[in-house]
Amino acid sequence: MQVGFKMTPVAMVVSDPTLPDCPLIYVNQAFEQLTGFAAGEVLGRNCRFMQGPLTDPADVARLRSAIARREPIGLDLLNHRRDGTPFWNRLMVAPVFCEGGSLRYFVASQIDVTIERHRVLKLEQDREALAAEIAQRDADLTQHNMRLRLALKAGALGTWTFDLPEQVLTASSGCKRIFGRPTAEPFTYDELLASVHPEDRPAMQAAVLRTIEHGDPYHIEYRILTPAGEQRWVSVQGDLQHRADGTPLAMSGFSTDISARKVAEEHRAVLARELTHRVKNTLATVNAVVSQTLRDAASLEDAATAVSGRIASLGAAHELLIQDEVEGATIGDIVDRALLPFKDRDGARFTAHGPSVRLLPEVTLALAMALHELATNAIKYGALSVPDGRVSIEWSIKREDGERRLFFCWAEHDGPPVSPPARTGFGTRMIERVLRRHVRGGAAIHYPESGVRFEIEAVI
Repeated sequence: MQVGFKMTPVAMVVSDPTLPDCPLIYVNQAFEQLTGFAAGEVLGRNCRFMQGPLTDPADVARLRSAIARREPIGLDLLNHRRDGTPFWNRLMVAPVFCEGGSLRYFVASQIDVTIERHRVLKLEQDREALAAEIAQRDADLTQHNMRLRLALKAGALGTWTFDLPEQVLTASSGCKRIFGRPTAEPFTYDELLASVHPEDRPAMQAAVLRTIEHGDPYHIEYRILTPAGEQRWVSVQGDLQHRADGTPLAMSGFSTDISARKVAEEHRAVLARELTHRVKNTLATVNAVVSQTLRDAASLEDAATAVSGRIASLGAAHELLIQDEVEGATIGDIVDRALLPFKDRDGARFTAHGPSVRLLPEVTLALAMALHELATNAIKYGALSVPDGRVSIEWSIKREDGERRLFFCWAEHDGPPVSPPARTGFGTRMIERVLRRHVRGGAAIHYPESGVRFEIEAVI
């Protein structure tokens, strides 16, 4: 046995369990080379001399337990060479029994597996690092997908893919919602085509064909009809995907509901047309005001003052219209704005009473200019030309024969005696003619001795 142990390149030792502390009785040359211990140094000693501060006590306990039970054991034990250098020792210990069954020897082989253990440790570290990286990437991907879903939801976007060979449409929940479809039900390409407004369907199909045949970017806006009968505008963008051989494979992209934008665009167009109409009418009115004022004015200074006041009145009326867009303004607002330059500090010279009635834009302009002319004449010749003069303004709404009728009255009192003018000035003509043109009813100025009265009776 010693000859065989001597020839093997594997470190071999033999211990005698019949002796106290189971000492080594044989070590081969390979053991001496592996550990740095000479045979003369270790024979007669228990092999625990190779243990050190880095040796795992749990591994030592396992080894002792196997020896006590007289069972073979194999384990990797961190031992130390003679110079104190640690190394991983793959230890295989087996009992040798006599013919009678009594224990005679323990034979152990020892192999340096330090490099292998370091490689295994490095592989384990790499595996743990890879697992951590994969986990982090999974977490990042989950977070990215969550942000993408939130972005798609916030932007009211829906994604889709159209498989060209199979003609199969795969739509996201957001895409189905845009087209008014239940998210849990399929949405086929035929159903998509059927939902496109008949007037827009040819353009949509032509855009798809251009993308497939020429690779053009797919970007189109069209109307759709939902199963509930609602009309919507959608914007659809996509791109073409190809196989390795360059043939078309699929189209992918996203859709978004742009109905609100289209409504806003239509609203802006309506406002632009209304603005153009108003500007033309205003310019025509300014032209008439300037021409008539210059024709009737006694001097250039009087003309400049009158033109300035009348244009300012137009400006005030337009401010009301801008605030109330295309719906006109209330009579109370028109009265307050038109008479603001003529009011005294405590506002006692004017009284105004009446319900909240909204007038059309053209009537708003006409009434604002009429009030300006009445107040201007009252300051020059009427009730507002004396300290005690007052103006009462009242309006009311009555229903007659199923129609709403407006009654409006400007009444001056406590001013100088009034007599009808020798000639009708531009202001008076403008008040009567402009209002008559824009209201269904009458508008007239009366000159009783007690004070000027201006009355409107019209259907609104």
